[in-house]
Amino acid sequence: MSLPLLRKETREHGPVLAATAAIGALALFTMLGVAENSGGRFVGLTRFLLTIGPLIALVLANRLLVREYTGRTQFFLETLPIGRTRVFATKWLLGCGLMLLMAWLSWRLALSYTRRTEVLATADANRVLVCAAVFCVTIWSFAALAGMLGRYRYLAWAAVIAAALLAMDIAGIPLFDLPIIRLLGQGVQMATDLPETSAFVEALVVTVICMTGATALALVGSGAMASTLAQRMTARERAFALVALIAVGTISTTLEPKPVQPPFEITRGERYEGRWTRVGVLPAGTLDADSAGSLAHTIADDSDALIEALALTEHPPVFVLAQQGMDRHVMQRAALDASDGIVLKVAPNAPTENVRMLVAHSLVADSTLSRGMKDDRHVLLDGLATYWPMRDDEAGRERWWLRAASLPDTLPVDYLTNWAETSERFGECQSLALAFSVFDTLVQRSGRDATLAAMKELFREPKDDLRVLFERRPAATLATAGVDFASVATAASAAREQARERHAPELARRPMIEASVDWRNTPGRGIEIETTVSGVSRYAAYYRVLWPWTTDAGDMPRFDVLGGSAVLPLSPSRSDRVLAVIEVDDEVLDCPVRVLAKRLEFR
Repeated sequence: MSLPLLRKETREHGPVLAATAAIGALALFTMLGVAENSGGRFVGLTRFLLTIGPLIALVLANRLLVREYTGRTQFFLETLPIGRTRVFATKWLLGCGLMLLMAWLSWRLALSYTRRTEVLATADANRVLVCAAVFCVTIWSFAALAGMLGRYRYLAWAAVIAAALLAMDIAGIPLFDLPIIRLLGQGVQMATDLPETSAFVEALVVTVICMTGATALALVGSGAMASTLAQRMTARERAFALVALIAVGTISTTLEPKPVQPPFEITRGERYEGRWTRVGVLPAGTLDADSAGSLAHTIADDSDALIEALALTEHPPVFVLAQQGMDRHVMQRAALDASDGIVLKVAPNAPTENVRMLVAHSLVADSTLSRGMKDDRHVLLDGLATYWPMRDDEAGRERWWLRAASLPDTLPVDYLTNWAETSERFGECQSLALAFSVFDTLVQRSGRDATLAAMKELFREPKDDLRVLFERRPAATLATAGVDFASVATAASAAREQARERHAPELARRPMIEASVDWRNTPGRGIEIETTVSGVSRYAAYYRVLWPWTTDAGDMPRFDVLGGSAVLPLSPSRSDRVLAVIEVDDEVLDCPVRVLAKRLEFR
C-alpha cells in the first residue's frame, strides 16, 4: 500500500464517504429498532448488510475506482513512481478495509442492542461477525469488478439483481438460500449456527474470480481495457442495454413458478388418520371392510414411522383401490395430473407386504423428487422399501432371504449401481430380493439406527433447481457412515450364500426351466418373435419396442401363454429394437420369476 495515496484518497473522498457513513448509521439505527421485536438477535444487522451494504460498496467503487478513470486522475497517478499495481492494490484494500470496518461497527452496535435484553455468548456472536465479514468482502470484490467495467457497471449490478429475482420467483429458491446471501441465513440471524461450509466456499470462489477479473482489467495492457470502458456509452450501446432489459423483463413475465398441487382428497373406502399420513382403502371382492380398515391402519403406521425416521417433508395422502380381475402380484400407481398423493390399484388378494412396500417406495421417491430412483441409489431405495414392512417381522424377512438365495452365485461387479440393467435382468421379485439382501446386510453390519441415519442423508429432499447439481454423491454419503458399495456387495453375497444353505430343501423343489426367444423374417408376414419355454405349462411374455435412448423399459404389455411356445403379437420393423421378457409363477418363492430377458436387434 501507499500512505501518500491513502492521504490523497482521504482528502478527495473524505466528505462523501463521511456523508455515506452518516446515512448508513442512520439506516442501521432504524433497522435495529424496527427489528428489535422480530425475534432474531441479529435480524437488524442482516437486513442492514443485505440492503445498505451493497449500496455502500457501490459508492466506494464509484469513488475509488470509477471516478479515477472517468476523471482521468488515474493517468496522473500512473506518472508517479509508485506503480500501477501498487495504486490498484491500495485502492482495493482501502475499499475492502472500509467494508470490514462497516461490518465490525454494525455488528458491535447490533451486539449491544442484543445484550440489553439477553445474555449472548461471545463465541456465538463472533460467528456472526465472521459471516458478516465474509459477506462484506465478497460484495466489495464484486463491486470493485463492476467498477472496473466502467460504463457497464450498472448493467452488471442489474444482471445480478435480475438473476436473484428470477431464482426466487421462478425457481422458488428462498432469499436466504441464494449463494452469498446464505451467509446471512436464519442460523446467523439467531446466532445459533454457522452456515454450511459450501456457503463459505461459494463466497471464496466469487471473491477470487471478481478480484482476479478486476486486477486483470486494471493491469493487463497497461490498463487500456479499464480506460476504454471508462468512456461514456454510445447510443448503440444504450439501445442494446435497453432492449436487453426489456427482453429479460418480458421473458420473466411469461415464466410462471411451478404450481403447488392440492392433496388428493380421500372420500370413499375405509379411512385412517395417522400422525402424518391420511390413508384410505376401498374394499372389493375378498378385501372386505374390516380387512381394508386394518390395511389402512398398517399403512399409516408404516408411513408415519418412515417419515419420522428419515425426516421426510412430504406427507402425501395414500389411497389404495382394490380392483377385481388384476393379477395378485401386479400393482399400479395412478398418475395424478391435478392433485398430489399416492393412489394405487391392486388386486383384492394382493400380498399385504407388497402393498406396504410400494407405499414406502412411492413416499421416498416423491420426497426426493424422484431422484431416489437414479441408478446410483435406486438399489438402496428398493432395499429400504422392501425391508421397511418386514423390519419387525422375522418370518417375512426370511421369506425375502429365500428369494434372494435363488439368485445366481455370481453377479456383475457393478450390479448395485447399474440398477436399471439389474432389474431388467432379474425382474421385479428377484431384483427386490437382491435389494433387500443388500439393505438387510447393511442393517446387520451397521445397526438399524446408523443405517437409517445414512438413508436420511441420502434421501433428503433435494433442491428443485440448479443447486441439485452440487449434491453429494451417494457413495460419499455412505462413506461418512463407514460404508461403501464394494464391501456391502461382498457382505451381501456371503449372506446370500448362507441363505442358500439354510433354504437348500426349498430351493431343491423349484422346477428346472429353460426359455428362449427367436425371431424370423417370414415373406408376407414380416418379422415374427417366438418365445419357447420348457419345464412349466404356462408362462407370461412381456415385450416392448425400445427407442434408441430407452434405458428403462418400464411397464410392458403382457401376453399370457398356455403351452410351450407362442408368437408375440408384435410386428417390428428392421430398424426396431425389442425387449422380450419371459416370467413364470414360482410356487416356492411365491412370486413371478423372470427366466429370460433379451434385447433383440433385427439385422
